[in-house]
Amino acid sequence: MKCPACDIEMEQLVEGIFQCPKCKKIIKGETPEEKEEEKKRTVGAIQEGEYFHNNFSINQKYEIVDSGILINKTKSRAFGVLLCHNAYVKSERYIRLSWWKKSFYRHAGMMKIHEEAVMQNMVDSLRKINDDFDDFWTFEGKFRENKTKTEEDILRERKLDLIKYRIIENRTCPNCQNRMNKNKTHYECPHCGEIVILEGHNQPVFNIAASDLKLNFQQSFPINFYLPVAGITIKMLMAEWKAVVVIYSKDNPNKKWLRFYWWNRDLKNYIKYGHRKMGDGSTLGWSAKKGSGSTNLYKKELIKPLIEALIKISKKLNWNIK
Repeated sequence: MKCPACDIEMEQLVEGIFQCPKCKKIIKGETPEEKEEEKKRTVGAIQEGEYFHNNFSINQKYEIVDSGILINKTKSRAFGVLLCHNAYVKSERYIRLSWWKKSFYRHAGMMKIHEEAVMQNMVDSLRKINDDFDDFWTFEGKFRENKTKTEEDILRERKLDLIKYRIIENRTCPNCQNRMNKNKTHYECPHCGEIVILEGHNQPVFNIAASDLKLNFQQSFPINFYLPVAGITIKMLMAEWKAVVVIYSKDNPNKKWLRFYWWNRDLKNYIKYGHRKMGDGSTLGWSAKKGSGSTNLYKKELIKPLIEALIKISKKLNWNIK
Protein backbone atom coordinates (compact mmCIF):
# COMPACT_ATOMS: atom_id res chain seq x y z
CA MET A 1 0.00 0.00 0.00
CA LYS A 2 1.02 3.64 -0.50
CA CYS A 3 1.56 6.32 2.10
CA PRO A 4 -1.40 8.76 2.09
CA ALA A 5 0.96 11.68 2.70
CA CYS A 6 3.95 10.87 0.47
CA ASP A 7 2.31 8.66 -2.18
CA ILE A 8 5.15 6.12 -2.07
CA GLU A 9 5.09 2.41 -1.28
CA MET A 10 5.17 1.63 2.45
CA GLU A 11 7.28 -1.07 4.05
CA GLN A 12 5.66 -3.89 6.00
CA LEU A 13 6.90 -4.09 9.59
CA VAL A 14 4.77 -7.05 10.66
CA GLU A 15 1.66 -8.59 9.16
CA GLY A 16 -0.93 -5.85 8.68
CA ILE A 17 1.33 -3.01 9.88
CA PHE A 18 3.10 -0.70 7.41
CA GLN A 19 5.57 2.19 7.73
CA CYS A 20 6.45 4.92 5.26
CA PRO A 21 10.23 4.97 4.61
CA LYS A 22 10.10 8.73 4.06
CA CYS A 23 7.89 10.25 6.77
CA LYS A 24 7.96 7.18 9.08
CA LYS A 25 4.18 7.21 9.40
CA ILE A 26 2.78 3.87 10.61
CA ILE A 27 -0.57 2.59 9.31
CA LYS A 28 -2.58 -0.54 9.99
CA GLY A 29 -3.52 -2.16 6.72
CA GLU A 30 -6.86 -3.79 6.04
CA THR A 31 -7.13 -7.47 5.24
CA PRO A 32 -8.64 -8.45 1.85
CA GLU A 33 -11.76 -9.62 3.69
CA GLU A 34 -12.10 -6.27 5.49
CA LYS A 35 -11.64 -4.36 2.25
CA GLU A 36 -14.30 -6.41 0.47
CA GLU A 37 -16.72 -5.98 3.37
CA GLU A 38 -16.10 -2.22 3.42
CA LYS A 39 -16.71 -2.03 -0.32
CA LYS A 40 -20.02 -3.88 -0.04
CA ARG A 41 -21.08 -1.64 2.83
CA THR A 42 -20.29 1.67 1.16
CA VAL A 43 -20.71 1.33 -2.63
CA GLY A 44 -24.28 2.02 -3.74
CA ALA A 45 -25.59 3.03 -0.30
CA ILE A 46 -26.33 6.54 0.95
CA GLN A 47 -23.59 7.67 3.32
CA GLU A 48 -23.55 10.67 5.63
CA GLY A 49 -21.37 13.61 4.65
CA GLU A 50 -18.93 12.86 7.47
CA TYR A 51 -17.95 9.61 5.72
CA PHE A 52 -16.85 11.51 2.61
CA HIS A 53 -15.04 14.21 4.56
CA ASN A 54 -13.11 11.55 6.49
CA ASN A 55 -12.21 9.35 3.54
CA PHE A 56 -11.97 11.64 0.51
CA SER A 57 -10.41 14.96 -0.40
CA ILE A 58 -13.10 17.66 -0.16
CA ASN A 59 -12.30 21.28 0.56
CA GLN A 60 -14.58 22.16 3.48
CA LYS A 61 -13.56 25.79 3.16
CA TYR A 62 -15.87 26.06 0.16
CA GLU A 63 -18.40 23.24 0.37
CA ILE A 64 -19.89 20.78 2.84
CA VAL A 65 -21.18 17.32 1.94
CA ASP A 66 -24.58 16.49 3.42
CA SER A 67 -24.74 12.95 2.05
CA GLY A 68 -23.65 10.95 -0.95
CA ILE A 69 -23.47 7.64 -2.80
CA LEU A 70 -20.30 5.93 -3.99
CA ILE A 71 -20.70 4.49 -7.48
CA ASN A 72 -17.32 2.82 -7.77
CA LYS A 73 -14.22 2.48 -5.60
CA THR A 74 -10.85 0.84 -6.28
CA LYS A 75 -7.40 1.12 -4.69
CA SER A 76 -6.54 4.15 -6.81
CA ARG A 77 -9.85 5.59 -7.99
CA ALA A 78 -13.29 6.47 -6.67
CA PHE A 79 -16.42 7.99 -8.18
CA GLY A 80 -19.56 9.17 -6.43
CA VAL A 81 -22.58 11.46 -6.33
CA LEU A 82 -22.73 13.99 -3.50
CA LEU A 83 -25.36 16.31 -2.10
CA CYS A 84 -23.51 19.45 -1.01
CA HIS A 85 -24.12 22.96 0.22
CA ASN A 86 -22.05 26.11 0.05
CA ALA A 87 -19.90 26.56 3.16
CA TYR A 88 -20.95 30.21 3.42
CA VAL A 89 -24.54 29.98 2.15
CA LYS A 90 -26.18 26.86 3.54
CA SER A 91 -29.32 27.37 1.47
CA GLU A 92 -27.29 26.96 -1.74
CA ARG A 93 -27.55 23.21 -2.25
CA TYR A 94 -26.53 21.25 -5.32
CA ILE A 95 -25.55 17.81 -6.55
CA ARG A 96 -21.93 17.14 -7.35
CA LEU A 97 -20.47 14.29 -9.38
CA SER A 98 -17.01 13.68 -7.91
CA TRP A 99 -13.96 11.76 -9.05
CA TRP A 100 -10.97 10.98 -6.79
CA LYS A 101 -7.58 9.44 -7.56
CA LYS A 102 -4.55 7.80 -5.94
CA SER A 103 -4.47 5.77 -2.74
CA PHE A 104 -5.60 8.63 -0.51
CA TYR A 105 -8.36 9.75 -2.89
CA ARG A 106 -7.49 13.33 -3.71
CA HIS A 107 -9.65 15.45 -6.02
CA ALA A 108 -9.54 14.39 -9.67
CA GLY A 109 -12.63 15.96 -11.23
CA MET A 110 -16.18 17.19 -10.67
CA MET A 111 -19.38 18.48 -12.20
CA LYS A 112 -21.94 20.46 -10.19
CA ILE A 113 -25.65 20.55 -11.00
CA HIS A 114 -27.81 23.24 -9.45
CA GLU A 115 -31.02 22.97 -11.50
CA GLU A 116 -33.67 20.26 -11.62
CA ALA A 117 -34.11 20.59 -15.40
CA VAL A 118 -30.38 20.07 -15.98
CA MET A 119 -30.46 16.98 -13.77
CA GLN A 120 -33.37 15.59 -15.77
CA ASN A 121 -31.38 16.21 -18.95
CA MET A 122 -28.41 14.40 -17.41
CA VAL A 123 -30.49 11.33 -16.53
CA ASP A 124 -32.23 11.27 -19.93
CA SER A 125 -28.90 11.66 -21.75
CA LEU A 126 -27.27 8.86 -19.77
CA ARG A 127 -30.19 6.59 -20.64
CA LYS A 128 -29.80 7.40 -24.34
CA ILE A 129 -26.06 6.77 -24.20
CA ASN A 130 -26.63 3.48 -22.38
CA ASP A 131 -29.09 2.40 -25.08
CA ASP A 132 -27.17 3.63 -28.14
CA PHE A 133 -23.63 2.49 -27.29
CA ASP A 134 -22.37 -1.05 -26.87
CA ASP A 135 -20.08 -2.21 -24.06
CA PHE A 136 -17.03 -0.97 -25.99
CA TRP A 137 -18.54 2.51 -26.53
CA THR A 138 -19.26 1.89 -30.21
CA PHE A 139 -22.03 4.22 -31.36
CA GLU A 140 -25.11 2.40 -32.62
CA GLY A 141 -27.56 5.30 -32.56
CA LYS A 142 -28.40 8.08 -34.99
CA PHE A 143 -27.50 11.75 -35.06
CA ARG A 144 -30.82 12.68 -36.65
CA GLU A 145 -33.59 10.54 -35.30
CA ASN A 146 -36.45 9.92 -37.71
CA LYS A 147 -39.20 9.93 -35.17
CA THR A 148 -42.55 11.65 -35.09
CA LYS A 149 -42.35 14.91 -33.19
CA THR A 150 -44.69 15.32 -30.28
CA GLU A 151 -46.74 18.45 -29.81
CA GLU A 152 -44.34 19.42 -27.03
CA ASP A 153 -41.35 19.10 -29.41
CA ILE A 154 -43.08 21.24 -32.03
CA LEU A 155 -43.94 23.96 -29.50
CA ARG A 156 -40.37 23.94 -28.18
CA GLU A 157 -38.90 24.40 -31.67
CA ARG A 158 -41.38 27.14 -32.52
CA LYS A 159 -40.52 28.96 -29.32
CA LEU A 160 -36.78 28.98 -30.07
CA ASP A 161 -37.33 29.91 -33.72
CA LEU A 162 -39.58 32.79 -32.69
CA ILE A 163 -37.03 34.11 -30.18
CA LYS A 164 -34.30 33.93 -32.82
CA TYR A 165 -36.48 35.61 -35.47
CA ARG A 166 -37.41 38.48 -33.15
CA ILE A 167 -33.76 39.04 -32.25
CA ILE A 168 -32.65 39.13 -35.90
CA GLU A 169 -35.52 41.24 -37.22
CA ASN A 170 -36.28 43.60 -34.35
CA ARG A 171 -33.48 43.13 -31.80
CA THR A 172 -36.13 42.00 -29.33
CA CYS A 173 -34.71 41.09 -25.94
CA PRO A 174 -35.44 37.40 -25.18
CA ASN A 175 -35.81 38.29 -21.50
CA CYS A 176 -37.96 41.44 -21.27
CA GLN A 177 -39.10 41.81 -24.92
CA ASN A 178 -37.75 45.38 -25.23
CA ARG A 179 -35.51 46.55 -28.07
CA MET A 180 -31.79 45.92 -27.61
CA ASN A 181 -28.85 48.09 -28.65
CA LYS A 182 -26.49 46.71 -31.28
CA ASN A 183 -22.74 46.54 -30.66
CA LYS A 184 -19.93 45.10 -32.75
CA THR A 185 -20.12 41.55 -31.39
CA HIS A 186 -23.37 41.50 -29.43
CA TYR A 187 -26.76 43.00 -28.63
CA GLU A 188 -27.32 44.46 -25.18
CA CYS A 189 -30.65 45.32 -23.59
CA PRO A 190 -30.61 48.75 -21.89
CA HIS A 191 -33.64 47.77 -19.80
CA CYS A 192 -32.71 44.45 -18.16
CA GLY A 193 -29.03 44.07 -19.11
CA GLU A 194 -29.56 40.86 -21.12
CA ILE A 195 -26.80 40.17 -23.66
CA VAL A 196 -27.09 38.23 -26.91
CA ILE A 197 -23.82 37.18 -28.54
CA LEU A 198 -23.41 37.41 -32.32
CA GLU A 199 -21.44 34.62 -33.97
CA GLY A 200 -20.65 33.95 -37.65
CA HIS A 201 -22.79 36.06 -40.03
CA ASN A 202 -24.40 37.82 -37.05
CA GLN A 203 -26.28 34.74 -35.88
CA PRO A 204 -27.64 35.34 -32.36
CA VAL A 205 -26.55 33.08 -29.52
CA PHE A 206 -28.67 33.36 -26.39
CA ASN A 207 -29.36 31.44 -23.20
CA ILE A 208 -31.51 28.38 -23.84
CA ALA A 209 -33.60 26.96 -21.02
CA ALA A 210 -32.49 23.44 -20.11
CA SER A 211 -36.05 22.19 -20.68
CA ASP A 212 -35.89 23.45 -24.29
CA LEU A 213 -32.81 21.43 -25.28
CA LYS A 214 -33.49 18.63 -27.78
CA LEU A 215 -31.00 16.14 -26.28
CA ASN A 216 -29.96 14.91 -29.72
CA PHE A 217 -26.59 13.31 -30.37
CA GLN A 218 -24.03 15.66 -31.92
CA GLN A 219 -20.29 15.89 -32.58
CA SER A 220 -19.72 19.64 -32.45
CA PHE A 221 -18.06 20.33 -29.10
CA PRO A 222 -15.13 22.58 -28.04
CA ILE A 223 -13.00 19.57 -27.10
CA ASN A 224 -9.21 19.72 -26.94
CA PHE A 225 -6.80 16.74 -27.15
CA TYR A 226 -9.51 14.13 -27.83
CA LEU A 227 -12.06 13.50 -30.59
CA PRO A 228 -15.80 13.07 -30.01
CA VAL A 229 -17.72 9.98 -31.09
CA ALA A 230 -21.08 11.43 -30.09
CA GLY A 231 -22.48 13.37 -27.18
CA ILE A 232 -25.45 15.28 -25.80
CA THR A 233 -25.64 18.83 -24.48
CA ILE A 234 -27.46 19.03 -21.13
CA LYS A 235 -27.00 22.76 -20.45
CA MET A 236 -26.38 25.59 -22.91
CA LEU A 237 -25.93 29.17 -21.81
CA MET A 238 -23.87 31.89 -23.44
CA ALA A 239 -21.14 31.51 -20.83
CA GLU A 240 -21.69 27.93 -19.61
CA TRP A 241 -21.95 24.63 -21.46
CA LYS A 242 -22.33 21.13 -20.05
CA ALA A 243 -22.36 17.91 -22.04
CA VAL A 244 -21.81 14.17 -21.76
CA VAL A 245 -19.66 12.92 -24.63
CA VAL A 246 -18.11 9.63 -25.67
CA ILE A 247 -14.57 10.41 -26.82
CA TYR A 248 -11.41 8.71 -28.06
CA SER A 249 -7.76 9.54 -28.58
CA LYS A 250 -6.56 9.96 -32.16
CA ASP A 251 -3.51 7.88 -31.19
CA ASN A 252 -5.73 4.97 -30.13
CA PRO A 253 -9.14 5.13 -31.87
CA ASN A 254 -10.20 1.76 -30.47
CA LYS A 255 -10.14 2.98 -26.88
CA LYS A 256 -13.25 5.03 -26.09
CA TRP A 257 -14.83 6.27 -22.90
CA LEU A 258 -17.49 8.63 -21.55
CA ARG A 259 -16.53 12.07 -20.27
CA PHE A 260 -18.59 14.71 -18.48
CA TYR A 261 -17.65 18.10 -19.91
CA TRP A 262 -18.13 21.48 -18.25
CA TRP A 263 -17.00 24.56 -20.18
CA ASN A 264 -17.33 28.28 -19.64
CA ARG A 265 -16.11 31.42 -21.36
CA ASP A 266 -15.29 34.95 -20.33
CA LEU A 267 -17.96 37.07 -21.97
CA LYS A 268 -16.05 40.27 -21.23
CA ASN A 269 -13.19 39.21 -23.49
CA TYR A 270 -15.56 37.57 -25.93
CA ILE A 271 -17.61 40.75 -26.33
CA LYS A 272 -14.49 42.89 -26.59
CA TYR A 273 -12.47 40.81 -29.05
CA GLY A 274 -14.78 38.23 -30.59
CA HIS A 275 -14.01 34.49 -30.73
CA ARG A 276 -11.45 34.83 -33.53
CA LYS A 277 -9.23 37.05 -31.41
CA MET A 278 -9.32 35.21 -28.11
CA GLY A 279 -5.72 34.02 -28.45
CA ASP A 280 -5.82 31.95 -25.26
CA GLY A 281 -5.82 28.47 -26.76
CA SER A 282 -9.54 28.01 -26.15
CA THR A 283 -11.99 26.77 -28.76
CA LEU A 284 -14.52 29.42 -29.84
CA GLY A 285 -13.82 31.14 -26.54
CA TRP A 286 -14.75 28.05 -24.52
CA SER A 287 -12.38 26.58 -21.96
CA ALA A 288 -12.68 23.89 -19.31
CA LYS A 289 -14.28 25.03 -16.07
CA LYS A 290 -11.62 25.64 -13.46
CA GLY A 291 -11.46 22.67 -11.10
CA SER A 292 -13.57 20.40 -13.32
CA GLY A 293 -10.50 18.20 -13.84
CA SER A 294 -10.68 14.69 -15.28
CA THR A 295 -14.26 13.41 -15.36
CA ASN A 296 -14.02 10.08 -17.15
CA LEU A 297 -16.23 7.01 -16.96
CA TYR A 298 -14.52 4.01 -18.55
CA LYS A 299 -16.96 1.21 -17.71
CA LYS A 300 -20.36 1.37 -19.37
CA GLU A 301 -21.76 -0.89 -16.67
CA LEU A 302 -21.53 2.03 -14.23
CA ILE A 303 -24.12 4.10 -16.10
CA LYS A 304 -27.15 2.35 -14.57
CA PRO A 305 -25.96 2.64 -10.94
CA LEU A 306 -25.07 6.27 -11.67
CA ILE A 307 -28.60 6.97 -12.91
CA GLU A 308 -30.07 5.29 -9.83
CA ALA A 309 -27.81 7.33 -7.54
CA LEU A 310 -28.69 10.61 -9.26
CA ILE A 311 -32.41 9.93 -8.89
CA LYS A 312 -32.02 8.87 -5.26
CA ILE A 313 -29.95 11.92 -4.27
CA SER A 314 -32.24 14.27 -6.22
CA LYS A 315 -35.14 13.28 -3.97
CA LYS A 316 -33.34 14.95 -1.07
CA LEU A 317 -33.71 18.24 -2.97
CA ASN A 318 -37.36 17.45 -3.74
CA TRP A 319 -36.52 17.19 -7.43
CA ASN A 320 -38.94 15.00 -9.35
CA ILE A 321 -36.47 13.22 -11.63
CA LYS A 322 -38.07 10.49 -13.72
